[in-house]
Amino acid sequence: MFKLECDCGRVHQASLEDYIIESGAIQKLPQMLKNYRAVYMVCDPDTYQALGQKAEQILKENRMFSHKLILKKNPLPDYETLGNIVTHLYDLDAEADPSGFSPLPDFILAVGSGTVNDSCRLASYRLGIPYGVAATAPSMDGYASAGTPFLCDGTKRTIKCTTPKYIIADTDILKDAPWDMLLAGIGDMFGKYTGILDWELARDYNGDYYCKQIADQVIDATNLCLNNGYFLEKRDPGCIANVMEGFMVTGLGMAYTGNSRPASGAEHIIAHAWELHDVANHKKPNLHGLEVCQATRIVIEMYRMLYQETDDSHLKELIGKYLPYFDGVEEFCQKMKVPSVVLNREEILDGIYRALPMRDRYTIMFYLRDKGWFERYAETATDRFLESV
Repeated sequence: MFKLECDCGRVHQASLEDYIIESGAIQKLPQMLKNYRAVYMVCDPDTYQALGQKAEQILKENRMFSHKLILKKNPLPDYETLGNIVTHLYDLDAEADPSGFSPLPDFILAVGSGTVNDSCRLASYRLGIPYGVAATAPSMDGYASAGTPFLCDGTKRTIKCTTPKYIIADTDILKDAPWDMLLAGIGDMFGKYTGILDWELARDYNGDYYCKQIADQVIDATNLCLNNGYFLEKRDPGCIANVMEGFMVTGLGMAYTGNSRPASGAEHIIAHAWELHDVANHKKPNLHGLEVCQATRIVIEMYRMLYQETDDSHLKELIGKYLPYFDGVEEFCQKMKVPSVVLNREEILDGIYRALPMRDRYTIMFYLRDKGWFERYAETATDRFLESV
């Protein structure tokens, strides 16, 4: 268990027992899972090809493998995926014991990144079966998170769960992830700049709890990702390892606080609104990190406008601390040609408007709403963003 005796007066804990980020890490799978003998592996077709076959072979050689489930291509974190994982916890063709219950595996291994990891986390938490993840792409920061973003009841919400027991990140695998997934991971991290500023805003203008030590660690991790992001094109394992370390810090921050405040603010809620729009219209959602990156750039424009217009000296000083980070994000996105994925003005604005009531979390959107400025800022920030791409 990871523990942090914090300056805020709290002792933060996360149930993560260990993680490894290095070349050839998958070979240490038996060592990390040495206390388990019936590992149920969940993946999708792409992650099975990337790493699942190798993981299965290693587990079988060490007599630790129970069975596997290969989900459909491009699964969503929804009822269908969760139900599929739960239904296949045991062999569907096995003889039933009418006087007992279905035998279960003693460990769930998620082989993948976003949806696979998130869905296994929820299944693990609901069923009381420990789980771990073998990462296949540095595409998001939620590996160590204690919450699962889930499509349910007509919206996307984060359900409090648990952290994985173990995380294995083999840089030899991660470096070969598709290019847009590498950019998505960095884009997801950029949201920490606006997310942490939103957290500070909520502390000062809404009385929310705030942990400076965790927030500072997340900002440092985001800076590490920003600086290493320029070398992603070389697919250097050391660079990938640094990015993954940044993800771990952010994920642990979420686990320590018991919520996603250290990782997300208005930008993530807007990204979720865009994703829900695609799902409702039977379209494949864009990569989460790319949507977060775009929403971050729009929220940055809102903060820049507020910095110029506000007469509140404290607010001006607060935003001013983050302006260099905002410049770094914009420079990176321009130089690295990070793709914008929602380019229709009305669709962008619709997502921003729908994001406001989606979650009761104080962000710049709440501040602007209370001032009566929300719609003007949303439209101007959207137009400025579109002019820059």
